[in-house]
Amino acid sequence: MTSKFIAMVPARAGSQGLPDKNVRPLAGKPLMAHSIRPALECSMISETFINSDSDSYLEIGRAAGAVAHRRPDHLGQSDTTMQAVVAEFIEARRSQGDEFDAVVVLYPTYPFRTPELLEDLLRHYLENPGCHSVIGLKQPDTHPFLCAKRETDGSIRTFVEYDGNKYYRRQDYPECFELTSWAMVISADHVDALNAHMMSPETVGYVVPDTVRIVDIDTDIDFYFAEFLMEKNYL
Repeated sequence: MTSKFIAMVPARAGSQGLPDKNVRPLAGKPLMAHSIRPALECSMISETFINSDSDSYLEIGRAAGAVAHRRPDHLGQSDTTMQAVVAEFIEARRSQGDEFDAVVVLYPTYPFRTPELLEDLLRHYLENPGCHSVIGLKQPDTHPFLCAKRETDGSIRTFVEYDGNKYYRRQDYPECFELTSWAMVISADHVDALNAHMMSPETVGYVVPDTVRIVDIDTDIDFYFAEFLMEKNYL
C-alpha cells in the first residue's frame, strides 16, 4: 500500500527573539513561503498546510498556496511543544475525514529546501517501516569533546568524559551528529509516543546531505546571511 504524506508548516505569530520572522520578506517572499513552495512541488506530498494561531499568517499562507489550519490559542504560547502542535493537527485533520499516514513538518525558519530533497527524505522514511519519526542530522558545529562545564570556582571540565591524550586530533574524534529540525517526518499513528523533541526509541535519523545549506533563521544576521546566499546563488 502506498503511503500518503501531507506537509505542515508551523508558524506561530508570537516570536519573541525576532518579531514576525515567519512572515518577514526574504528575497521578496514571506519567509514561510520558502517552505510552502517545495512542499507544493514535491510529487510525494498530497497537500500542504499552514498551521498558525494568527489569522493574518493563515491568509499569507493561503496566498502562498497552502491550506489553512488554525491551531487553538493555547497552542500558540512560547512554551508550546511541537509534539502538542502536531498531535492536535493530526487529530483535527483526521476528524474532518482526511486520510494520511505521515506528516512532513517544515519549520519555516529553514528556507533552503527543494522538492528533490523532500523526496529523498520521504524515501528514507519509507525505507524504515515502523519508525515513529524521522529527524534530521547534520555535522555538529562544535564536537562535544570541545565543550566544557565551568564550576562556581572557575575551574573547567570537559562536558563529556574522554581520553584527551588519545583524542587530541580532531580527525580522530568519534563521529557524532547534531539534531536539526530542517528535516522531520512524523508517523500519524505514533505521534503520542513522541517526546517534546519529536523522538522515541523508534525514531531514525536522516543525515542531511553536506551540499545542503542549513540556515536556521532566528536573528537579523541569519536573515542577512540567507539573503546573501540567495543573491550569490550559493544554494
